[in-house]
Amino acid sequence: MKNKKIAVLLGAMCFLLTIGIFIQVKTVSQSGTQAARTMGEKELRDNVLELKEKYEKQYKILEGKEKELNALISSVSVNDSTSSELSEKLNEINSQIGLTALQGEGIIIRLEDGDESTNTTARDSVVHDSDLKAIVNDLCTAGAEAVSINGQRVVSTTAITCIGNVIKINDEKIGNPFEIRAIGSKARLDGAVSMNGRTLSQMKKDGIKVEVKRSDSVVVPRFDGIFTRDYIR
Repeated sequence: MKNKKIAVLLGAMCFLLTIGIFIQVKTVSQSGTQAARTMGEKELRDNVLELKEKYEKQYKILEGKEKELNALISSVSVNDSTSSELSEKLNEINSQIGLTALQGEGIIIRLEDGDESTNTTARDSVVHDSDLKAIVNDLCTAGAEAVSINGQRVVSTTAITCIGNVIKINDEKIGNPFEIRAIGSKARLDGAVSMNGRTLSQMKKDGIKVEVKRSDSVVVPRFDGIFTRDYIR
């Protein structure tokens, strides 16, 4: 009987010990799970904060680059505007001094040496440098904006000279027939050198073949020579 009581007591103690161990294990397990969860949440929070810091840093860099880009675009726009204005001004100057080929309304004058007749001499029926100078002067007085003779652009330094039987313009030899192109008001230019005018009228009387034609599209070439400045400072 005594042994039976002892066995029951030991069984009860083992049962209680088992329950205690079970409770302890469960408590430890729950504590570990909570600790692991807490560590996981902390690590996740740290990662989120780190990513946020990187994002903010990259965003600031992006903002800075965007400002630089806008400043560069503004600078390029200003430079383009300035370059465009300078280019237009340069083109205008080049056209005025003869470095640009031009096109516009005007007249074309054709002169050709004539045959000697009983009423003229050989000298009278030939186009001379003085004839070309007189016509160019008449055209310029009438407002010609560009003039050329046989492809030679007449500019401020152009010399029309005669050496023997050869006429030279811009130091280039030109020969008969002569074609003078002038851009300007067709009516005004034609009126200045019309057949009723003194120069061409007299040339025609001397036997020189004269033809004047109005045109809406006269092309005057650019000046291909060299500008010389000996006295300008």
